[in-house]
Amino acid sequence: MSFLKWGVVVLVVTGCLVATAWAGEKEFKPEDGWVQLFNGKDLTGWKQHGNRTSWKVEDGVMANTSGHGKDRGVNIHCEKTFKDFELHIEFKVPKGGNSGVYLRGRKEIQVHDSYGVAKPGSGHCGGIYSKAAPKVNACKPTGEWQSFDVTIVGDKITAHQNGQLIHDGVEVPGHTGGSMGGQPGTPGPIMLQGDHSTVYYRNIWVRPIEEKK
Repeated sequence: MSFLKWGVVVLVVTGCLVATAWAGEKEFKPEDGWVQLFNGKDLTGWKQHGNRTSWKVEDGVMANTSGHGKDRGVNIHCEKTFKDFELHIEFKVPKGGNSGVYLRGRKEIQVHDSYGVAKPGSGHCGGIYSKAAPKVNACKPTGEWQSFDVTIVGDKITAHQNGQLIHDGVEVPGHTGGSMGGQPGTPGPIMLQGDHSTVYYRNIWVRPIEEKK
């Protein structure tokens, strides 16, 4: 017997409760054209900001274990730059966790411990910070691995979180707070926020989209 509730498929087998993938979420399998940004072994191809380091690789995961206060962490960005592209990235936040994924280093999609929030805003997980709230709260419980699948063309962003559509061609001109700066509309890197809390990332891939002539 199977049940579908809150986007989770649950299977009961011989009295045991087994959770499977969330509805609509598929295992990511990169095809031709995808560029791997994180090799799962070390931080080759990434640059931490400032004179401190707070990022390291543990068991195939890019981990930032610092947060606010005296041991405040730092942001990190990939060395490659992209203009229009698709992005797949997986993340995990602890209780109260707060981070962000910056497209071109300028437009932030929030990573936040927002499970159970009835009406998420732009500062909750999946929100485009200060610009657009997600269409739905697609968060998994705290401490579980989650995913973003994002497409950005020009200033328009479409995004799925855990297989659910959270933004559909949202126009996001300019920058969001905390960006790396630079001229809007030009290529930029993927930047990960590390100055708010502990956070974990893995399986980071980009597929560039060629401009139409």
